Amino acid sequence: MSDIVFGGIVGAIITFLIAWIVDSIPVWIAAKFFSDEDSFPRAMVATLGGIIVFAIVFAIFTIGLAVFIGPLASLVGVVIAFIALLLVFKAVFDVGWLGALGIAIMSVIIFLIIAFILSIIGIGIPNLIHHV
Repeated sequence: MSDIVFGGIVGAIITFLIAWIVDSIPVWIAAKFFSDEDSFPRAMVATLGGIIVFAIVFAIFTIGLAVFIGPLASLVGVVIAFIALLLVFKAVFDVGWLGALGIAIMSVIIFLIIAFILSIIGIGIPNLIHHV
């Protein structure tokens, strides 16, 4: 039984690390267009920090505002969490608000292009995770 639990934990850690690296690549490429402080380790910090900050801010605002504004709380939470994500990009890459927004938008576009190319050759994100 402990082998199954250990294997599950190791598999989850490996999957997390692969997903973190894959998600950091578009951020790194996008940062090259907007920042002189672009490096892959910085992109990894920005990606992980951005995910954590986004999740925390989204949860706080969504739960906190749900009582007052109902279903709109999720929308407000997403907007404020996105601004918090931009703040992370701004701090990590030493850019202004427009630079952070540019990195965010361009990294999504780059991710979609990479995912499309990988899907053409038969490698999709679900396939990568499934084989780990």
